[in-house]
Amino acid sequence: MKSILKIVLLIIAFQKVDAQIVHDPIGARAWSLGGSSTAESNVFSVNNNMASSAELKNYQLGIYNQTRFGVKELNLINSSFVLPTKFIHLGLSINHYGYEKYNQQNFSLGIAKKLNNNFNLGVTLNYLTINIAEQENTSALTGSLSAFYKINKNIQLGVLLFNPTLSNYSINGYGKVKTFGRIGVKYQVNKSVYLIGDLDKTFEQETILRGGINYALHPNFDLSLGYANNPNYLTFGFNAKIKQMDLTFAASMHEILGFTPHIGLIFYGK
Repeated sequence: MKSILKIVLLIIAFQKVDAQIVHDPIGARAWSLGGSSTAESNVFSVNNNMASSAELKNYQLGIYNQTRFGVKELNLINSSFVLPTKFIHLGLSINHYGYEKYNQQNFSLGIAKKLNNNFNLGVTLNYLTINIAEQENTSALTGSLSAFYKINKNIQLGVLLFNPTLSNYSINGYGKVKTFGRIGVKYQVNKSVYLIGDLDKTFEQETILRGGINYALHPNFDLSLGYANNPNYLTFGFNAKIKQMDLTFAASMHEILGFTPHIGLIFYGK
């Protein structure tokens, strides 16, 4: 059964017309919360909402990996870095999905700026590539705009608009670069519990709703539970703080295709 599933997934991956860079939320923390990420602030904000990275006080380096449904050919790995400076925050991300015969990359460079204590803006430049063995490769250059707003000490909002220029790939057969928007909210219920949710909309697909709850059992250990629809995912995970490092493990369960493990490491600067 697993072999049949693997073959089906690879056939889907090789359809050039539908071949798109993976634009799912990045980070094990996000996937422990149903994929909710737009109102969160960490190093993977370079991918999820560059504006929120302006909340970081020190540099962060993050590494994230997922293997979709346990199929090694559907492996995704991301490396992200955020560097605060006196005037702006700089972000860099490298995203690789697939294997030697079919793979996609997203190279991102972003800047974020705090306009005041409550409001940040972000801009990201993305270079996308698709490589298929024995076929001509393609690429595209596009961008994203993002904003982050703290309504009060307990509620914060995030907004992301990806590919507002409606860019296309360099080879027409690969279609258009995906354009989508996300709106997220995070509510700090108390010192131990917060709720988070995202609304994700593209022109081609139905709206995706994501949500989750995080509970801090200890200052250095959190548990999370989440859900997403279209398709339906149930997610859960934990986060452990070890000195200047966060270790996060998450699992997402697809209603048909099964289990996907997610693991992330974040290293903090002093």
